[in-house]
Amino acid sequence: MTSRYCRPMALLALLAACSDDGRDTAATATQPSSAPATMTDAVTMTGATDGEPTGTTAGTTTGTTDGPTTVPTTTVDPPVTSTTDATTEPPGTTTGGVDCLPPDALILLDRTQSMHRTPNGATPVDAPGYASSKWALAISAIETLTAAPQDDTVRFGLELWPRDPGGGACVTLAERIEQNKMATNPMCEAGEVVIGPELGNGATIAGTLDPATTLLCNTTPTGQALITAGEYLAANKEPEREQYAILVTDGADWDFSCPEPSPLAAVQDLAEQGIKTFIVGFNGEEAAMGATEYLNDLACAGRTAKGFPGPCVPTADGFVAVEGANIPVYLQADNADELGAALKSVAGQLCCGCDKTCDAPEVLFALDRTLSMHRTPDGETPVDAPNYASSKWAQAIGAIEQVVGGNGLDTDLRFGLELWPRDPGGGLCITLAERILDTKQAMNPSCQDAEILVPPALAAGPTIAAAVDPLTTLICNTTPTGTALETASTWLVDNAVPGREQYVVLVTDGADWDLSCPDPSPLLVTQKLAAAGIRTYVVGFFGAEAQAGAVQFLNDVACAGQTAKDFDANCAQMGSGYQAKDPNGVVPLYLQAGNGELPQTLTTVADEILQYCIPG
Repeated sequence: MTSRYCRPMALLALLAACSDDGRDTAATATQPSSAPATMTDAVTMTGATDGEPTGTTAGTTTGTTDGPTTVPTTTVDPPVTSTTDATTEPPGTTTGGVDCLPPDALILLDRTQSMHRTPNGATPVDAPGYASSKWALAISAIETLTAAPQDDTVRFGLELWPRDPGGGACVTLAERIEQNKMATNPMCEAGEVVIGPELGNGATIAGTLDPATTLLCNTTPTGQALITAGEYLAANKEPEREQYAILVTDGADWDFSCPEPSPLAAVQDLAEQGIKTFIVGFNGEEAAMGATEYLNDLACAGRTAKGFPGPCVPTADGFVAVEGANIPVYLQADNADELGAALKSVAGQLCCGCDKTCDAPEVLFALDRTLSMHRTPDGETPVDAPNYASSKWAQAIGAIEQVVGGNGLDTDLRFGLELWPRDPGGGLCITLAERILDTKQAMNPSCQDAEILVPPALAAGPTIAAAVDPLTTLICNTTPTGTALETASTWLVDNAVPGREQYVVLVTDGADWDLSCPDPSPLLVTQKLAAAGIRTYVVGFFGAEAQAGAVQFLNDVACAGQTAKDFDANCAQMGSGYQAKDPNGVVPLYLQAGNGELPQTLTTVADEILQYCIPG
């Protein structure tokens, strides 16, 4: 296969000569390319006012400022109640049964010289133990991971790479920091499995590793280390026993000192053997050297990337990361706490016959507050004054409050709330009653970004309930769906925690996005979210807006978000992500919510997220 990381040899030699550890000083990867154009609208639109579509539709009367009033005759599926992705691990909160075999989990610890630094690239000053070094942090976290009782249900093993040939060729952490001493071991040697996977190995691993005495060596043969792991696991494979590799590395220098054999190809080969590979990386200084793209590729190839397969694309050789997506989908660790969280998330998935555990996921509701939300889900003007409980706006707020405040779900999920577009204040947006009675027009600027009223957090139910009220929380003009998703993406990426899953739940009627605010494209932004390992659930009110192309639009977004109904059958990868195979499909692939159905629909989303682990 052709490596994605080839560089001219002259440049390689020059840069290798300029670095004490041979680390990569190249620029970061390029940005994602655009996806092909999508979706053929079911209606030809001629204009829009105050965030709602107007125009003429077959089978309808000529539109007004309140949009179409006659629903076309179409046959659709009943409301969708599940969107489980067939490409992911089947649901279940336990690992194996009473007769399961404890899995092999071989830890591949990077002992290269760049591990002497801190995660942010500084030289440690905390002598004599240098606990701030990546080397000391990694050893401490591995000892915690493999300690009892975890080692009663997982057969941990340890590989150090490259191997220490003896004779003083490798150096201690103190020699590397205090004397700037360089290791003289042969280049690009294989790793060595110093402890084979067995139950009860925690104490043995702790007795073997010591930051002060376990030596650091020269060059970074990542590919060779992975091949060593694959050969060892293959030679010791037992029927029905699962096997895993856990690569702990800073990602530095692999493509300069030891570009062959290819680490990507080696992880893809492990996947072919049925061995998943977890990638745990220190993403400080190395991020500026291209390590993020490289480690993302390895996480995708190992089938353990955040939100897999969302941020990954299949090739003839195996999975790789979406091109140019420079957001970590491997287990990124910049400090001791993050490294511990990363390895804890791995441990929670491996134990035999026990509960799968995970850090409570983040679920950000992105609620459409545009003017068309004043209608009922069937497109009618509400007549149930003064509360207008039949309106989409009242139903949406009530449903979100019910889900986040009922059944203790906010103790298991970190709920948050975004409203879009934001209310700029000054009375520019209007109340539900003002919209229904037509006593005031919204005058807020077009296509503004969203506002996150409540950041995702545990026990957020009361905070969300206090933040919104259908009678007083204002609705606004224009429909910036893409900008709303960008706001969600920015917050979630900036606040990502290693091993913690993140989700967006887009609640919208789908009206007008392509008229008042077509850019940025909601499809491309949702694909960007998927490339960051963030799944997007799409919840649509399936009423009058269906005739404005909302079904096709929401189907595309649901596919891009990796949550569409019967994902494998209905979605296809095109350009930078997924979209619906049938651009003219009229059967909803998103979560369809009709009148009174939204609470159950949102509860279904929450339950589905919780199918894969027990937060704790």
